[in-house]
Amino acid sequence: MVAQEDSLQQKKKIILFLAIFCGSFIADIGTKVWARHNVKAQFVDRNTQESFTLRFNLAFNEGVALGNFDDLPGRRIILSIIGILALGFVYYLFRRPESENRLYLWGLALVAGGALGNLAERVYYGAVTDFVQFWGLKSVKITWPWPTFNVADIVLIVGVGLMLIYSFTAPVEDAPKGKNANGKGTRKK
Repeated sequence: MVAQEDSLQQKKKIILFLAIFCGSFIADIGTKVWARHNVKAQFVDRNTQESFTLRFNLAFNEGVALGNFDDLPGRRIILSIIGILALGFVYYLFRRPESENRLYLWGLALVAGGALGNLAERVYYGAVTDFVQFWGLKSVKITWPWPTFNVADIVLIVGVGLMLIYSFTAPVEDAPKGKNANGKGTRKK
């Protein structure tokens, strides 16, 4: 009976993960396809832009976050390999006991969906489609404008945030039997 319950719990876990993973991946790819067909790259005058505005502005990022490594030779292959390794790491984390927690599982699935969305575009186009542009405060240079981003970036950040929340709020497990607090075996007297 316990084995059946464990099997049912595992199936529920997989279904939840796949639903969130597929939903975030489809939302990302769908919005990127929409942006490629409906959003134009625009010049925005920094002097006339208002603070705290959000706009659509098409951009193609051949590097990684904030445009880093966009001049790296072989970046398409190197960054694609890193993306594949990241998805492998997500699989490793999925198999760990922490993934039994729903908050952690949601975060992991969002990270996987966002990572696959950016990886798919990088492999297919050689660049990632970005189209959301945020203008923060003129006095804070990094937010004027904030680097253009996409749905994958949003779900990646939310996913990592959920995993961090879990890591700070998860109960600390007691040390395994036969081990002291330092993880070393205890002597029997």
